[in-house]
Amino acid sequence: MDVLDRPYFALGVIAEPLAALVQKFKEHGPHSVLPAVTPFVFPGQPYTADPEGAPMIMWSPSCSSHLTAFMPHVQSGDYFVLQYAHKHMKLGAASIRSTLDNDEWPINEFIVHADGERKRIVRTMRDSSRWDFFAEGEILPFEDEIKYSERRIRDRLSRNDLIKYIEAWGAPVSNFQFWTTESNSYTFAKKG
Repeated sequence: MDVLDRPYFALGVIAEPLAALVQKFKEHGPHSVLPAVTPFVFPGQPYTADPEGAPMIMWSPSCSSHLTAFMPHVQSGDYFVLQYAHKHMKLGAASIRSTLDNDEWPINEFIVHADGERKRIVRTMRDSSRWDFFAEGEILPFEDEIKYSERRIRDRLSRNDLIKYIEAWGAPVSNFQFWTTESNSYTFAKKG
């Protein structure tokens, strides 16, 4: 199965080469964890954090060595990677989250960070009986603003839109080589 076709898909991308980001986390990151080399397990990276399973991973895509990509586990604290990188290291970052349309609680979300703060968020989701559309921040030049006025809220932002947006931001996720790496991949390990 293609990674982009998973029932649940979450990806963060940081505008920093992996080696430089790892060094910054070692020098200036949270004191409770350190980056540690881990196996690269795509396309089988699991959705959930399982003590016996593979951990969250960060990698440098073969086609975009100037970026660090990471795939957090669903409902976990793994999102601290992106938040720490943009808030404390002032690195540009983007993230997307998506479920399939027939999911019990569907979501499609695109977020961009720059200069230490969130610059843009666009999201459609249903976490009750009603759909919700939320947008905050200045519209980015590549967004399809016309779709945001669709009558059905669920049609305002789709997984295909998310893929187009993150590619326009600078992460070529449709390229197979984005999901491969030529260097070590990393996770975070708690300090002893």
